[in-house]
Amino acid sequence: MFIKLVLVSTSILILSGCASIKDAPRNILGFSRKDIIAARDDAMFQVYQAGQVEVFAVVEEIVKVEYVLFTRDEIRGFIMLMGIPGVVDTTEVGIFVTPLGFEKGVKVELSSRSLPAKKVVAALLFSKLGEKLNKI
Repeated sequence: MFIKLVLVSTSILILSGCASIKDAPRNILGFSRKDIIAARDDAMFQVYQAGQVEVFAVVEEIVKVEYVLFTRDEIRGFIMLMGIPGVVDTTEVGIFVTPLGFEKGVKVELSSRSLPAKKVVAALLFSKLGEKLNKI
């Protein structure tokens, strides 16, 4: 009985909000937002005059035709892509769609540990976004 109580208590303690534990399956498989967020300091970006919902929808429409849309989170304005031609299939590119405040536009950032993957996605995405939205 004591052993069961210790096991249950330990499990509850570990799983009750520890982000690293919740992210463990992604880390084990090699797919984690942490790497994409860490690489965000060197992100390529452009700013567009539109709403966040509109920009997110246009970004998603463009990228899902060309790449594997691995993860999407419309609330946080995040998309993770894979299947970038010319790089390893599991290379991740993160797209952050962030509002800059009232009437200031929306920032679209591309983040990846792989510069070639980031450049490939940037060339296509920013070109097509420029055709559909007003760049600031």
